[in-house]
Amino acid sequence: MDIGLTPPQQEAVESIGRPVLVAAGAGSGKTRTLTAKIAYLVNALGYDPERILAITFTNKAAEEMKRRLESMTGRPARAFPWVRTFHSACFHILKEHCELLGYTRPLSIHSEHQQRMDMKKALAELDIDTAYLNAYRSVVSRAKNSEDPWAYLAQPSRLFRLQEVFELYNRILAQHNAVDFDDILALTRELLTQNEAVRRRCQNLFDYVLVDEFQDSNAVQCRIMDLLLRDGNLTVVGDDYQSIYQFRGADPSFFIHFPKNYPHAKIVRLEENFRSTRPIVAAAEALIAQNASRIEKKCFSRRDGKPVEVRQFPSDNDEAQWVAHRCRALHLDQGVPFRDMAVLYRTKFCSMVLERAMRHKGVPYTMMGGRGFFERREVQDIHAYLMSALNPKDDVAFERIINVPRRGLGNATLKKILATGGSGTPLQEKCRRALKRGLLGKKVAAAMEELLKLLENLRELKPHEAIQTVVETCRYEEYLRGISEGEDDFVARRENIEQMVEAARQAADMESYLESCALIREDQDDAEAGAGVRLATFHAAKGLEFQVVFVIGIEEGLLPHWRSVHVEGASAEGPGEESLQGLEEERRLLYVAMTRAVGELYLSHAMIRKGDLVRPSRFLSELPEEYVVRRSW
Repeated sequence: MDIGLTPPQQEAVESIGRPVLVAAGAGSGKTRTLTAKIAYLVNALGYDPERILAITFTNKAAEEMKRRLESMTGRPARAFPWVRTFHSACFHILKEHCELLGYTRPLSIHSEHQQRMDMKKALAELDIDTAYLNAYRSVVSRAKNSEDPWAYLAQPSRLFRLQEVFELYNRILAQHNAVDFDDILALTRELLTQNEAVRRRCQNLFDYVLVDEFQDSNAVQCRIMDLLLRDGNLTVVGDDYQSIYQFRGADPSFFIHFPKNYPHAKIVRLEENFRSTRPIVAAAEALIAQNASRIEKKCFSRRDGKPVEVRQFPSDNDEAQWVAHRCRALHLDQGVPFRDMAVLYRTKFCSMVLERAMRHKGVPYTMMGGRGFFERREVQDIHAYLMSALNPKDDVAFERIINVPRRGLGNATLKKILATGGSGTPLQEKCRRALKRGLLGKKVAAAMEELLKLLENLRELKPHEAIQTVVETCRYEEYLRGISEGEDDFVARRENIEQMVEAARQAADMESYLESCALIREDQDDAEAGAGVRLATFHAAKGLEFQVVFVIGIEEGLLPHWRSVHVEGASAEGPGEESLQGLEEERRLLYVAMTRAVGELYLSHAMIRKGDLVRPSRFLSELPEEYVVRRSW
């Protein structure tokens, strides 16, 4: 199979018959190699594309892989139905067998906002201050993504009654016939582990399993992968140097210990970087070589280029002004498009002074990693109508739209409605009881009857028709105009609804439309949007590349971030294992940021940030002088 692959890429593609680990450096063409392997399985070996499970990290990556496979195999994208994210593949399995776990179809997936409401309700019932809501949500999420949730929750914690919160939160979800994003994986693992018939049926779906970005997999995902395997037909691709999602439960040890877990596995290394210049690659390699936990690779580039520039500034304001000035100069003097430049930082803590400098210098910019499409008010409102129609038990969705737009339901009326049933009675049923008992005023009763009738009618419509019906029946555009901040804001909100309608036209039914929306757990903002310099955190920039990259704020406390290296209760004798893991993850974060650069890379630190004296990061001393030039401003 000749599609211009390098010998190591070709070796990865043609290695069949045992588990394969492709350890691929940044810019080495790992996703291209994985896609080529799928095409090889189909074209050369006669595999049925419908029986190949290929896991991608994002929905966008899955769609791009399908497009490439169309070109490489001559088969339509629909011929590859199992090119999906882990969550998408698992939900497909989960919804087919959810009755075995006590759910009914259709099964709802609660959004980030809805999960917050569920947790808020759980904490309120247990008389726990909701100021700790984010902390409890984080722990519950980590528990669900761990090997043993109950053992995880039993660990010492500053949060109390964790197991009670966990149980009640899950019970509230179940009452709504809903799952959260973490449940999709956890419940699929439970199904495959405890039900042999389901496990065998799912194993028989696939002849080959491939996983991209394997370094970012967690314990649950790796267990599901094992449970789906037959005959060792497995290829995983990734770069442990770029494992930066430990806060989500990702564990690079699954990648690093792959050869131990699969003793007959073959390891193929993709070490040539086709993206960045030699100085950038050499500097990044020297940095990551300080990490003890890794699979050894000797990454290199054949492209010459400028040395990496490390700059020191008196203050964060001086740093930001210089970066903005340099972006303007690169654009005016060298013709570098603003969109081909990026300024990256560890946290958004650094962005305010940077935005101010960009505006001052007249440099257009685009913030990446901002509020996602599905978090917007009008999108959540319309989806709540559809979810309420499809799943009458989903109180969180119904509570959102019961008085949006306003229907005259005051607190006194809501109390009357709530009093018509116990905590296990769905809110829609309580509303029907209140109507039958004549508990509502004439105007409110008419509005409530209209709402419940609307929800019944929506169930019979195609998804795009349902959206249009909600907008028209509820006079939703009139409501939007009332909450919009000027004409431009209103037009943008209306366009968001039009975008929803177009997306819904592609869905077969309302269940599949809502499922596809829920499973897009906000892929990173589209790097194609806007024409300005990209401002982004390291996490938001992962997987992207830019001609010129500025990495700012490389100071102790920010990078490595103090929270990541701090171990509660650590002795003065030195950092413990947890602290070492955190330090290595921070080093990987800088590695990811540096390897986004194609041609020029600037690293900078300030002596004063936000009015406080700061020290340059220890990571800067780990860079090789041969490939670095250091300057003060």
